[in-house]
Amino acid sequence: MTAARARCVAALLLALLPLAAPAARPHFDAHRPPAAQPPGEAVAVSAARVQHFVLDVPNGHRYRIQVAALGTPPAAGYPVLYLLDGNAAMAALTAAHAAPPLRAGVLLVAVGYDTDAYFDTDARSLDYTPPLPDGRPAFDPRVPGRRGGGAEAFLDFLQQRLQPRIARAWPVDAHRQGIWGHSYGALLALHALYTRPGLFRFYAAASPALWWHAPLMADEASRFVANHRAIDACVLLMAGSGERGPKAAEPAPALARQLRAVPGLQVTWRSFPGLRHGQVFSASLGPAIRRFAAGCPAPRVPGGSHVAAVPVGVPGRTPIVRPAT
Repeated sequence: MTAARARCVAALLLALLPLAAPAARPHFDAHRPPAAQPPGEAVAVSAARVQHFVLDVPNGHRYRIQVAALGTPPAAGYPVLYLLDGNAAMAALTAAHAAPPLRAGVLLVAVGYDTDAYFDTDARSLDYTPPLPDGRPAFDPRVPGRRGGGAEAFLDFLQQRLQPRIARAWPVDAHRQGIWGHSYGALLALHALYTRPGLFRFYAAASPALWWHAPLMADEASRFVANHRAIDACVLLMAGSGERGPKAAEPAPALARQLRAVPGLQVTWRSFPGLRHGQVFSASLGPAIRRFAAGCPAPRVPGGSHVAAVPVGVPGRTPIVRPAT
């Protein structure tokens, strides 16, 4: 074989290699710290005030729980906001040294994994994504072999293990519980709203990965809207205008409009100009925490007025009961 022909064969083989190889995992550095919070709305947490403990579950996951009590607890106890991807979330909060202190009393519970990494990509893919409706095993569409569909088990963990543990150790308001999540974590927050609407009263979903096994999340939203006459809760949907590809933000405003059809459900949509998918992680923390701590007031509309919340109860709603210590 001549040298020229050998070079041609080598070039052809290199061209065909991507077609024959399995899809590669998306580039993501789980050890890279999250971006800094934008200073205007950042929330700061002193690392000295953070308490840690670890909980094990039967699926082998070890959850690192980091708890920070901010401000003075109200008479009814602290409202509790659960933060998913807790290692990265608490890192973003403790890095915001120059941010003004949050004066309203709130308990932040960062739910992460017992690892030195900021993210555990395999564990969060399993925990934060909803099961398929036909019972088939769910896998991450972007990463062959990575398991998904474990949202129900993770919500059981939050409801049956973690919330009672928090209520035994801190004075908490059982009727003011919230959850924040980004990307897959935002899917978990929305799935909790759709399937366990009494579990939380505040849902912050930043850059939700609504493309995951589409139209799964769209179908869940449609069933939720059709089956709920009223619910006393707040939803904060957020995304960056710079998100592209499957992470693009276009479906989120439409979801906000759809959810507003449920009476009593306060739905706010916010776009972060120019921010990409990963940047929204830190940028959404401050607005979510501040809105939750403020009691989720009715959103402003043009002209300075407010949209009134509908004070209605939810038939069959079961509040989270603080167990005896």
